[in-house]
Amino acid sequence: MTNQQDLKTTVILLEEEVKRLSQPPYVAATVVGVAEKTARISLDSGESFETPVTAELKAQIKKGARILVNGQAKAFLQFSEFPNVSGEVVTVEEIIDNRARVNYKGETVMVENALEDLKKGEEVLLNRGKEIIVARLGTKKTKYTLEKIPVAPWSNIGGLEQTIATIKEEIEMPIVHKETYERYGRRPAKGILLFGPPGCGKTMIARSIAYNLTKLVNGEDKEGTGQFITINGPEILDKWLGNSEGAIRRIYEAAREAAEESKAPVVVFIDEADSLLKKRGTGISSDISDTIVPQFLAEMDGLNGHSNVITILATNREDVLDPAVIRDGRIDTKIRIPRPDYKAAKQIFGLYLKSKPILAEGNEDGKDPAEVIANEIYNTAHPVYRVVTRNGQELGRFAYKHLISGAKIKGIVDRASSYAIKRELDTKKKSGISRSDLINATKEEFREQGSFAQTLVEGDWEDVFGDKGRQYERAYKEGLVVLENILSKTEEQLNEIREVKQ
Repeated sequence: MTNQQDLKTTVILLEEEVKRLSQPPYVAATVVGVAEKTARISLDSGESFETPVTAELKAQIKKGARILVNGQAKAFLQFSEFPNVSGEVVTVEEIIDNRARVNYKGETVMVENALEDLKKGEEVLLNRGKEIIVARLGTKKTKYTLEKIPVAPWSNIGGLEQTIATIKEEIEMPIVHKETYERYGRRPAKGILLFGPPGCGKTMIARSIAYNLTKLVNGEDKEGTGQFITINGPEILDKWLGNSEGAIRRIYEAAREAAEESKAPVVVFIDEADSLLKKRGTGISSDISDTIVPQFLAEMDGLNGHSNVITILATNREDVLDPAVIRDGRIDTKIRIPRPDYKAAKQIFGLYLKSKPILAEGNEDGKDPAEVIANEIYNTAHPVYRVVTRNGQELGRFAYKHLISGAKIKGIVDRASSYAIKRELDTKKKSGISRSDLINATKEEFREQGSFAQTLVEGDWEDVFGDKGRQYERAYKEGLVVLENILSKTEEQLNEIREVKQ
């Protein structure tokens, strides 16, 4: 009897399994819309259709819901247990009622929207059928939204007093003395170009402009944090036609909206501007600048009535920017950010060293350690590169002082701190940064960074060669002269070079 019962049970189980296996598979889909009698369904395969819905079912399903349908009859079966869905990431260009215009691979597409409080510029996810927005991914911060920058007064910047004075005259004074400037038809600069060697404070200056402008508008007694949109030039480039132009348009829309809402200045800072706003018609690559530059110019011209939006461009290669971008009326002020001289370097070293422990030995003859290391860099001939022709004739040398920058000074102090920390951990005694730490850190910092040749700008060549600087720079780019890294040479090789120099 037991065997018969077991056999019946087995038969029942097998029948259920056969029934299950004979059923068509469920098909995942997304609800695109619900009408009076039907619902529009978009399958993950890309196919879409309408299916009848009862009043009871209509009350249950909503736009954007993930459901399962019968693979053959396409009839609603149940809700999916997997609400998350993969799909295409797009950016919202415009919101029109319950739909949105998005940029999909360079094409403008109208899609349905299942989200609340959708905003322009947001990154969203389309369903697999590309018919409806089903998820919010957030906003591309570097492109479309404001950054709340930290406190950045001018006193935080060392060695650029003349640059700061020029910026105050062009931007801050027209705000402080608004009536006087308006009598003469003068307004704050709408655009500023900061150019010069890398690591010399262009980004820091841009942030300080945003902070100090906001404080001027809000009042000295209020800690305005500044409104700042920063864009790294290369990140805005997109292989799909129209995407880069759309990004520029959204950036300035966000800036204008924020300026109107807050009544405070908004700074749009474009770093590495030469990658984005090259001269048009060069015939290089796909010439994407031929479409990006006109879009940028249109946005800049659209700011004529909006003095609260200021554009700052930063570049190491101002010579490749399109002339229409940097003409007066768009970029009104052009400021060269130089490498620090002796006085500036001493001041910057002082800013970075003031909060660090200093070993007594680092205070040579009672001198400030910042002065000691500044003397080492500027008053001693420590060559890094020598410029030679193809036949070995030496034309000149680049030394520490020709390659130093604010970023490099910070690197030297950080490296010297590492030496002091290691010594303190090894000896179990409190130490501090010594004079030799700073000198060795300087030497190692320049030795390890062997790509200085790529950071040289026109002004650096002129500092070494005077009027012939441009000529030698062009010869270097054409391969007629080369740069030899002296720091990579052995002592024997250095002696030979010294003999030649003498």
